[in-house]
Amino acid sequence: MNYDQLLFSELRLVSVSGQQNELTDEALIKAMTVNEELLALGYTLAPKDIPVLAQSADLYGFADRIRSCIGDVKAKPMYPDFPSQVMELDEAVFRFHQMLHYLSTYGIERLTGSGVSRGWMPEMQDTPKTESDETLLAARVLSLIDSGEKYSEPYRRILTKTERMTDKERMLIAECAANLSAEQLSSVSVTFKQNLLIVFQTVFADSQIPADRKLICLRSLCQHTGDVWKCTDYALTRARYHFKTSQKRLIVKLLESYPLHDFAENLILSNKKASRTLLVLQYLDYCCYSRKEEYAEAVKDLRAGKLHSWESYVKKLVGKKSPDVPEEYAKRPGMMLRHLTFLLRNGYMIEEIYQKLAPHAPELKTQTLVSLVSFFSRPEAEKLPEERYQETRLLRMMLTHLLQMRLSANQTALRNRKVCLQMPEFDLDHSEIRVVNKSSEGGYIRSGLAYKIPDDVKCIRFFIYWNDTQRVDVDLHASAFDRNGEVIRVGWNAAFKSGELMFSGDITHSDAAEYIDIDFEKAKASLSDVTFNINLYSGYETFREIDECFVGAMGISETGTKIKLYNPKNCFFTHYLTGTYRKINYGYIDVQNRVIVFDGLENGDPDYYETSSRNNGFSLRDYLNLLFVSQGSECVSAPEDADVILIMGKPAGEKELSLIDNNFFMET
Repeated sequence: MNYDQLLFSELRLVSVSGQQNELTDEALIKAMTVNEELLALGYTLAPKDIPVLAQSADLYGFADRIRSCIGDVKAKPMYPDFPSQVMELDEAVFRFHQMLHYLSTYGIERLTGSGVSRGWMPEMQDTPKTESDETLLAARVLSLIDSGEKYSEPYRRILTKTERMTDKERMLIAECAANLSAEQLSSVSVTFKQNLLIVFQTVFADSQIPADRKLICLRSLCQHTGDVWKCTDYALTRARYHFKTSQKRLIVKLLESYPLHDFAENLILSNKKASRTLLVLQYLDYCCYSRKEEYAEAVKDLRAGKLHSWESYVKKLVGKKSPDVPEEYAKRPGMMLRHLTFLLRNGYMIEEIYQKLAPHAPELKTQTLVSLVSFFSRPEAEKLPEERYQETRLLRMMLTHLLQMRLSANQTALRNRKVCLQMPEFDLDHSEIRVVNKSSEGGYIRSGLAYKIPDDVKCIRFFIYWNDTQRVDVDLHASAFDRNGEVIRVGWNAAFKSGELMFSGDITHSDAAEYIDIDFEKAKASLSDVTFNINLYSGYETFREIDECFVGAMGISETGTKIKLYNPKNCFFTHYLTGTYRKINYGYIDVQNRVIVFDGLENGDPDYYETSSRNNGFSLRDYLNLLFVSQGSECVSAPEDADVILIMGKPAGEKELSLIDNNFFMET
């Protein structure tokens, strides 16, 4: 994916050149015409951005730019009149066709030892599918940014979030960092330390930045020497464990620019980290380049085993059942929160832990609290023995109180305002906020959010297109669970159709498309859930190596018609798969509640894709209710009565605020 595609898919942003043309009636009409083209693709510009586009030199060709970002299914399935041909197909004929196709690829390759680029396909009638389906989903709003902020604005938005970047966000940040100055890079405080690695590496490896300016920049990026050790380790592995002399001097000078107590403390945060620090020190030739004797002495103490970590100290106290443990942990409340179950297993009471954490609630990380509340709200807790169940219930209550106190400390645009929720396309009761378990594939609409399936949708289509210079075999699977818990499987190694599901045929070469259709009218009478899985069968080790692999889920108004097989305006979600894995549980449909969710669970088991544990008991609605209470917000039903209209996606009106763009108001 190129940078513009990433900007579009992850942030729903499009960069345009500034106001270069006069705002005329003709230009405005052209911009509105372009917006009509976007609507046919399922997107629209906010009213305020229409004049911006009209005055931009990028007005002409803008719709084509968006088309290139959306993605396309560029090949036909094995049966080009799918699904009608498969509906009429006898199973023996289908299996015979598949056998011939496999023999023409894998069979010939094994027999001759020569590669086959394209396999045999049945000659079937190909009726042009030209009819466009009716619009089933609301258009998604895009936002324009000035081309002068093309790199700085995404850089700021992504790195100011206190959570781990997705793979595609990392790709964006790498591109941003390569195009921003050292001053621009250091002007943003990176709040989640794992995200700091890419920025540090970009500055550190840039030979064009003078050493003195590089030192200033790295010093502003890293808040303490713990950041420096982590980033240096990352840079060292990418340099294949060989730094230049100038780089060694730079890191040593950077480390010694922090206070001695900070330096000594971060040498040994834990025994495991200390062993890695010793390795980094070795490759830095630290004592050779150190210019401060007291710092070199601290390193000698580390090597001599004279330094002891705080973590090892408190664990010894815990082992002795010391009453001082809660007080000691209270000095590091974030660590106390992370060691919560460890403390409980060792006999410390929930009440005393809460008493120590409560005064520090505004300092705790919202994402950590959300993850813990979600974990301890899982329905499985009700099946625990009575004592464990009561403990889990108390933990959930404690963590919920801490989360509310943490949210109360946030200064948001919702504080003491009348708020109207306007997100009719989402089911908030079946949506969840994922933090540590969110999909690495990203996307503007994050994994775990539940789209409502409109009443006009009669069929859900799961599709994939892939292409590469060599033969690659990607497979689709669907597992349906009926109301008795029995499993129905459709895909390359299972049935090709059932009463509710239908498969377009397994293709084993590149430049290919596969589909699975779910007849929703039939499914709602017999099924509880349908899950989608994608498996990279052969050709490469991971999806990242494939030139193009485009996948998604789409609604259509009826089955077996002549409407187009792919229509971007009716896609619930789409992704270019770029992760370093070879199988993914992509999404699921909760048939009875009529919702569809992008899951993005990597390396999940395609043969058993369980759905019953997904409702974790702490829904997005629960979170929002807690947020509104903590902010003193009053919920109103009518938009005209609201000070703030809260939406999920990009704002189109003046009073609208985006939950996603504001990261669910998790930070101040």
